Amino acid sequence: MRLKNVETGHNAIQKQKFEAIKARLGGRVPDPILTFSYRRDFFGKYFAACYHEAMRLSSEWRIGEVELFAVFVSKQNQCKY
Repeated sequence: MRLKNVETGHNAIQKQKFEAIKARLGGRVPDPILTFSYRRDFFGKYFAACYHEAMRLSSEWRIGEVELFAVFVSKQNQCKY
């Protein structure tokens, strides 16, 4: 499910970055990027920091292994990202 709230209310710099992402990825900003960008000072920067720690710092697994596991779990849960 794509929430309309996370598609609006971004500052000019974020909008410019989104346009670059859309150009590179074929017209759509991935949902995790929109989620981390939504109300950045209230939610996004804290959630992104927790995500970074969980996915990168607190594991003995390599980055590729963590990403592969995340893709597998997302697929099992029928998650689009």
